[in-house]
Amino acid sequence: MTRYIVTCTPPTPNGDLHLGHLSGPFLAAEICQRVLRQAGHDVLFVSYADDYQSYVLRKATELERDPVPFSELVRRTMMLSLESVDIRFDHFLRAFDSPAFQRAARHYLDIVSPDIERRKTPVHICSTTGFYGYEAFGRGCCNWCGASSDASQCEACARKPVPEKMSDMRSIFTGKPMELAEVETYVWHLGRHYNKVAQAHAHQPIRSCLREFLADVLADEADTWSITRPGDAGLQLDSLDEQPLHTWFMGLSGYRATVDAFLEENPERGTFKEWWAPDTRMVHFLGYDCSFSHAVAYCVQQVCDPSGPPVGLFLTNRFLKLDGDDFSTSRGNAIWIRDIAGLYPSDAIRLYAAWFAPETGVRNFEMSEFRKWVEGVYRPLAQSVRDVARTGIPSKPRGSDTGDYWRNSSSIAAWDRHADLDNFSIAGMAAAIIGLADEIAAAPRAERLAGWREFTRISAAICPNLAMTLNGEPSA
Repeated sequence: MTRYIVTCTPPTPNGDLHLGHLSGPFLAAEICQRVLRQAGHDVLFVSYADDYQSYVLRKATELERDPVPFSELVRRTMMLSLESVDIRFDHFLRAFDSPAFQRAARHYLDIVSPDIERRKTPVHICSTTGFYGYEAFGRGCCNWCGASSDASQCEACARKPVPEKMSDMRSIFTGKPMELAEVETYVWHLGRHYNKVAQAHAHQPIRSCLREFLADVLADEADTWSITRPGDAGLQLDSLDEQPLHTWFMGLSGYRATVDAFLEENPERGTFKEWWAPDTRMVHFLGYDCSFSHAVAYCVQQVCDPSGPPVGLFLTNRFLKLDGDDFSTSRGNAIWIRDIAGLYPSDAIRLYAAWFAPETGVRNFEMSEFRKWVEGVYRPLAQSVRDVARTGIPSKPRGSDTGDYWRNSSSIAAWDRHADLDNFSIAGMAAAIIGLADEIAAAPRAERLAGWREFTRISAAICPNLAMTLNGEPSA
């Protein structure tokens, strides 16, 4: 048995979660933790609300609300939306006012302190509003790829833009051009450790887009990153002269803090020292746009801190579009999880979102196509499950009566392959589930019950309610 910490990138509590969130890291991480538990491993599934995000401050400013209670309200809303599609974290931390979060942030700040200096750095500012363009309050063109981007991390190419090289930088509130200024910030020389990070990633089964990104970024061992943002959102610490430590530095801190807080409340699961240890394996699910912070910056923190878990596995996803346009919480272009969960069965949403997941390329979601799929694929499958459940499936160990017929199933072999972390793919797993149902329908009648027993096993992580129905259990 191995200890695993499975993480999902912390959502920004500036609005509820939409289908783009679900088809990205949330569902994949949740399915992964189910698969690992099913295999007998000890797993903690964690995330937290990204309360110190610049976009939270922007949304609260727009709504004339205090960002602290507003973000907590949204965090609770997010948890309810996730529960509506059977996603439940072991712990989903509120970062604001969390002693564990502050301890963790100080821990990693101390770890990297030999590589930090204070100096002037360029940043855009809106002369009308006084807001800085570090992230949420300004937008321009990325100097690396030319796409529309804030100055933090480009959603298109995942690089961190260079403010003085960005073009057409404009204020979000006024639409007017922003001026370039210089502000004293704390700068981290993280590139000094890129060789160790590259070695840690070398043998991990990461997807090609991330591998190419890392090869490019980690070649620059003189790379630096400003970690404080005076005048913007962040965690204020005395050691930084009250300059806000920005949220992107604190992601690993958030995961560490969430584990810490959970184990403090649930000591029967073990101690923090046992879990946050070199023999624990971390599996991270993230959007490709978060590649720099997660697969570069947090890994530098880890290679500088041998007392904690080593660099883990990073599984990225690309974006899901909605009728050709980007899903966007800030612009309200979305299908909200809570809405679609009120119209369709949870398992239907989960199976389709997994099958259609944008794991290696951008996908375009169309509601009309989803409806056709539900009627043409899911509902006949669910009816078959109910029909079999009325008869009942004899409970026997796998292999006891399957014979060569199901041992040679291509769908079962595909599921086993894609459920392995070396080839992990929820799209592959979902396709295997659908494929096995077709194999069962085409199988000799005498072989079908054994096939449904296999279906119960491989469907449990993606379609838990169908699996429980087959097992004669009440669905969630």
